[in-house]
Amino acid sequence: MNSIFELIQKYDIITIYRHISPDADALGSQFGLKQWIIDSYPDKQVYALGKDDGSKCSHFPGSDVVDDETIRHSLAIILDTANQDRIDDARWKTAAYRLKIDHHIFVETFADEEYIDDRSGATCEILGTLLMNEGYHISSTAAQYIYSGLIADTLRFSIPTTTSQTLRTAAYLLDHGVDVQKSNEENFSTSMQQFQYENYLRSSCKVLGGKIAYSIVHKEDYEQFGLSFNEAKEKVFVFGGVHEFKAWALFVEKETDEQGMLRYNGSLRSRNTTINDIAMRYNGGGHRFACGVKNLSDKDIECILQEILNRINE
Repeated sequence: MNSIFELIQKYDIITIYRHISPDADALGSQFGLKQWIIDSYPDKQVYALGKDDGSKCSHFPGSDVVDDETIRHSLAIILDTANQDRIDDARWKTAAYRLKIDHHIFVETFADEEYIDDRSGATCEILGTLLMNEGYHISSTAAQYIYSGLIADTLRFSIPTTTSQTLRTAAYLLDHGVDVQKSNEENFSTSMQQFQYENYLRSSCKVLGGKIAYSIVHKEDYEQFGLSFNEAKEKVFVFGGVHEFKAWALFVEKETDEQGMLRYNGSLRSRNTTINDIAMRYNGGGHRFACGVKNLSDKDIECILQEILNRINE
């Protein structure tokens, strides 16, 4: 899409944003795009913004620090974020112009210009495909960042949105110097603590109606393994790959509310049942078969699981 690159060429200052609690696709697209712009336009000021909050994605650089005045003169590029409440750094609203690039199902319009392709498996796939189609050369560093987000969000090209285009984009990135083994180790290798936590999740797993696997994890449960909240909530994948499970979920305690009630954030997955509309009713959303929910009570968790089971049984 030429207008994206035309906007990048037009602005001397560019600020790049991601969603809160960023995953590898958010970080890979953010730092991959930043690196490509710096490589292509060394005179531009380019900043990757957001809170460094203990995510497992330590193979990406730290965020930049920039003053409010700089942002007001910048092109703001918001990546991998469907709704404005999830953008990590509210100052994007003050930018001179705002561009959104995302692969989630449409939720709301909040930028001056938006490029959304929910058929893509990752925002990194969108960026890689755009760069490939325009015939741009990219550095091995930029390619590595983008490839990392691509394999993370597609689970190494195993999700339903994986297409021949996905693989062509991956091949384009490999042609520009990606270290495949390094990327796989960074995204899918685990520490002993995380390995033990994953085993704990499997051992504490409950099954609803013989079809939905789930676990509710409290703060003391994951802290005994030395994990942060963000590390603990990313492990929903451990329940996948079981023939009998049509859906699986992980709910992790985050904080108590003003009334002292426990609150949880959750990750929901299904094999082929649409669940993102259910997630949207519980402060969440995402893809048809993979989405998140947040600020849940124990009763909310019970209702979500029952709604998913009812739909599976329809």
